[in-house]
Amino acid sequence: MKSHLLRLLIVLLMPASALAAPLQAVLVGDYRPLKATEAEAVTEGFEAAWLASLGEALGGDIDIVLADAQAQAELRIGEISSGAVYYSSEIAALAAAEAGPAEWTDLAGAPVCIAAGNPHAATVVSRFDGIARAYPSAAQTLIGLKLGECQAVVGDQLLLQQIATLPEWRRYNRLLPVLEESALALRIEADDALLQQRIEQILSSEQGQEMLVEATQYWIDEVAFQAYVLADTLDCH
Repeated sequence: MKSHLLRLLIVLLMPASALAAPLQAVLVGDYRPLKATEAEAVTEGFEAAWLASLGEALGGDIDIVLADAQAQAELRIGEISSGAVYYSSEIAALAAAEAGPAEWTDLAGAPVCIAAGNPHAATVVSRFDGIARAYPSAAQTLIGLKLGECQAVVGDQLLLQQIATLPEWRRYNRLLPVLEESALALRIEADDALLQQRIEQILSSEQGQEMLVEATQYWIDEVAFQAYVLADTLDCH
């Protein structure tokens, strides 16, 4: 009897997050923004870092699961048409400072480096007649530009604006004019309406905005670092 009461007391004193099973989130679509390396596991990237912060704010854990487990996942994140926005960016293009293209129309018939799955590729191809070359990470698109494999890197303004300010990119820091009407938005949606409401409240709060900015900035810096490492490796050969 005493042991039963002791176990009950332990359970009652445990935090609610310890009793709840982790929420499951499935990634929808092929695009992973701010992917730093080709070998980066989805459980170790930007999405996982931000979901960990969101889970902490919700009082539990959030695990990323494979697409074939979508039926069991409580959350969907990525390229979905409804839900709360956790990542958005206009399109941008980065080119060589001196000899690179100066206008979007200069990309007609020219190869451009772009991360695999990035929806901005459709804009480059359909609107400006560019030739999209897909790379497995954002860092590798930048190296493609340095190697002369493309005339410009096309990607998220959120990332490329910061890359252009770095000293190591001073020879490749020309940003083409902003196209504000061409934007992407990645969202998170819960099956449960109450859970969705809680997520939206967190995202709209000061705390939620801060944790999103922190996770985003960390992975922008990680992309920049990995591009630096790759460039340094090239310079050594």
